[in-house]
Amino acid sequence: MPVPTNLSEDLLSEMYLFLEEVSEVNEDTEYNPSKEYLVKAIQQLVREKGLTSIDEDFETPFVHPMITIQKWVEELKTAVKETLLKNPH
Repeated sequence: MPVPTNLSEDLLSEMYLFLEEVSEVNEDTEYNPSKEYLVKAIQQLVREKGLTSIDEDFETPFVHPMITIQKWVEELKTAVKETLLKNPH
């Protein structure tokens, strides 16, 4: 049974919208430093959910986390959506 995340419903919703934007433009996504908190929150969620393949990609030296997000965007959207549906906030 997955442990409920301590990420707020509002933050999870923001994460999902961010991932939707990334999936629409994917390779053309430009990194925006103001979205760094969302990148960090996505990394936290990946660790909490035990998504080891994605987590390992985040740990790849010299690869920006946005590359990993672009690569795994559909899986990340599913993880965020499932978390939103399961979290009793």
